[in-house]
Amino acid sequence: MIALFRFVPALFPHAAVAVLLWVAGIAGLGVVAPAAAQEESVDAALRHLLSQPREDDDLFVACERLRSTRELVPFYQDRRFAPAWLQGPVPSPVARDLVRFLQDDAVNHGLNPEDYHLSCLKALLDGIDEGRLRQRETSPTLLASLDVVLTDAFFILFSHLSTGRVDPTALDSQWMAHPHQADLRTGLEELLTHQDLPRTVRHFAPPDEDYWRLVAAVPAQRKIAAQGPWPVLPEGPSLHPGEKDARVPILRRQLYRLGDYPHLPSKPSDVYDAELAKAVRRFQERHGIGSDGVIGKKTTEALNVSPQDRLFQMLANLERHRWLPRSWGDRYLVVNTADYSLTAYEHGASVLKMRVIVGGSATSTPVFSEVMRYVELNPYWNVPRSIATEELLPKIRRDPSYLERHHYELLSGSGEKSGRLDPWSIDWRQVRPDNFPGRLRQIPGPWNALGRIKFVLPNRFNVYLHDTPDRHLFQRPHRALSHGCIRLEKPLDLALFVLQDDPKWTRESLEKLIAGGKHHMIPLVKPCAVHLLYITAWVSEDGTMHFRQDIYDRDKLLVGALKLEKFAADTTSNAQDRRQGG
Repeated sequence: MIALFRFVPALFPHAAVAVLLWVAGIAGLGVVAPAAAQEESVDAALRHLLSQPREDDDLFVACERLRSTRELVPFYQDRRFAPAWLQGPVPSPVARDLVRFLQDDAVNHGLNPEDYHLSCLKALLDGIDEGRLRQRETSPTLLASLDVVLTDAFFILFSHLSTGRVDPTALDSQWMAHPHQADLRTGLEELLTHQDLPRTVRHFAPPDEDYWRLVAAVPAQRKIAAQGPWPVLPEGPSLHPGEKDARVPILRRQLYRLGDYPHLPSKPSDVYDAELAKAVRRFQERHGIGSDGVIGKKTTEALNVSPQDRLFQMLANLERHRWLPRSWGDRYLVVNTADYSLTAYEHGASVLKMRVIVGGSATSTPVFSEVMRYVELNPYWNVPRSIATEELLPKIRRDPSYLERHHYELLSGSGEKSGRLDPWSIDWRQVRPDNFPGRLRQIPGPWNALGRIKFVLPNRFNVYLHDTPDRHLFQRPHRALSHGCIRLEKPLDLALFVLQDDPKWTRESLEKLIAGGKHHMIPLVKPCAVHLLYITAWVSEDGTMHFRQDIYDRDKLLVGALKLEKFAADTTSNAQDRRQGG
């Protein structure tokens, strides 16, 4: 019988059918025995199951390939093969709690229950319950199989809850991650002691409330997605409040289904009235679009994203939360590039927020966590070679005075003591990107691309936070405009936040040094953690669901890696089966 385990999946592609047939066979092997003998025989069955000859560490139990054998086999060896999930000859309450979590709650975390043997576990439990209903002693092999598959499900599930299903660094070279090291073995042993599954879920899943608010919002989004085809708002001229347009009824229906519009009128109307304009502005604000009430291209595009795709966006961002550090520090900054925002936190409370400008689509801002070490006042800008050769060189060829007029120095080398070169001594017509002489540096001043303040957090991407002379750009709703660094709306306020441990740095003292025009470096007494994130869906503290445009196409990549489209099809099919008694 054990040897057959390897071949059943091939003979029966649908796992549940295969398991049911296998369970039916094993259930018939049961004999009446005292409880003590039953426990001993389950131990023996566990020992036998886990000592199968196997190739490449593959181990099949109840038609399921186990995926955590490196953790699972030593776990049982240390227990001398005593079952973990049984109370005498029956499954423990926490065993059924785990199966219920997989069936009812895992999908709300963006996890596919079938990755954790749900169909197999349900079939095993059904076989055990059927045997008890008929007053037959349950086969030790059946009980042992349930125990092993539950343990494997635990190790896989809580690994995914703790660190995510996919490796972000394998998806995007611009993404640095420091995975949380979860102690799964200790977590399982503690669960088996306290028998409190919700407590264990909370222990392993991300602790921040942003994650849990998003989990809680998933069922409502699933309900919207299940309501049928999404009405598409046709493109057309910008639609303003007070105008009449055939698109208005569609607009009203969309906003009603999304919860932004309170009720549908008893009498259809194509007038874009004040109540509808209020709903549009709310929708625009939730989606990071200029909330002017005008239905333009950006608003139309956002309205036409289907609820199913918004659901995928939510599930992708749950995965991103599982990649984040578990400890943020007492004082830290969070830059959400997708939201063009920076928030400063002190002991977990938001104390400062501002708009930012982030990298454009071709020069995307990376994702990483680093520590800010010092602040520069009146910084020099060392022009990256790519910018010097691709953007500035054509302007210099046309007019060599461009360098002087824009306050650039041409230096002979990369060191701090590099000498200056005379740009007028160079025939710029002969200069190409591969023979560009020296390097360019812009001197401090109001013209400097870094503005008056630069915040340095050493990292391999050479990304930092800084001021900018182009203040008008902060009025744009979409601010993916930089070469990758973060431009700040309120740099002086941020300087006061990170320098607060040294009483000599006040607004007046910083402004005085800045006005002097000389370059200054100020080390931080207490380094400040900086987390550059990319979050495109979240729920605010007041319960409002927010979405942002996927400016770097990272959502699409992650949705594909998580196989969410297949997952959605599988869960829909399973839900229909449950409704039909299948």
